Amino acid sequence: MKKFNYKLIALDAFKGQVFSIDPNNYVTQVLIEHGEATPDGVVYNPNDQLLYWTNMGKDYDSQDGYIKHCSLNGECSGYTVNIGDTHTPKQLAIDTNANYLYWCDREGMKIERCHIGTGKVEVLLDTSNLFPKEVKENRYCVGIALDTQNSRIFWTMKGPSKGGEGKLLCAPFDYRNSKAIIDSNKIRVIFDKLPEPIDLAIDYQNDFLYWSDRGLEPDGNSLNRVKLSLLDKKEVLIRGFNETIGFIIDSEHDTAFVSDLSGHIYQVNLISTDKKVILHSYDSGFTGLTRF
Repeated sequence: MKKFNYKLIALDAFKGQVFSIDPNNYVTQVLIEHGEATPDGVVYNPNDQLLYWTNMGKDYDSQDGYIKHCSLNGECSGYTVNIGDTHTPKQLAIDTNANYLYWCDREGMKIERCHIGTGKVEVLLDTSNLFPKEVKENRYCVGIALDTQNSRIFWTMKGPSKGGEGKLLCAPFDYRNSKAIIDSNKIRVIFDKLPEPIDLAIDYQNDFLYWSDRGLEPDGNSLNRVKLSLLDKKEVLIRGFNETIGFIIDSEHDTAFVSDLSGHIYQVNLISTDKKVILHSYDSGFTGLTRF
């Protein structure tokens, strides 16, 4: 039996909850009970031992998104980015060296960040100017991954729902420069015509970039990966999820935990590709996952 020395943090977009799961016995504990407006992406910051999560707001067509934080027992909660300072923030990533949060703003069509100490939003890229001949949804950015070791940033653009127009992109980015932005002239489209790519994660130990996809089968509702150093041949690793969103990769245990909007959290063996449901709630929609 694998023994995990951490807990998972999961978001329930339908109930507006933040909760923990012990991956050893699947016991859950609610940290934030209700009232969160569609939480989507979550990270843990070891520097201040706080959880941070994005909230998409109540109306995706209005700029009412925000980012909140709380301690690991659910107390000491507050706003990091105030309501309306971002539009529809999705996956959240953290640079713990510089104490910056990074996220994709879907309907806002931007890649943004803020220093945790100030909460002031900085626009790194306006994606509304990309692919002008394509439909608007092709400019909706969703997932984000910080490749600090190689001075790159990755993100996904989901395209229309179940539209098969998704993209995985990257660009150079200087994390040491406090005034750095993403140069639109240096953007590289790694893969195009993906079903509907969502969240991203990097596994440096095994040289993989992973992403979830909630699009149509056979390649959608899946966990995917590509060699980080090559970025040339994608692998649909595991299929059969239901509206896949968040995940974490535990390379030490060859394990992934995956969430979907149909109220499932799965434990996945990355070697055998076997998966099992460790939590199911009929009236929940699980989005972001992290661990601490």
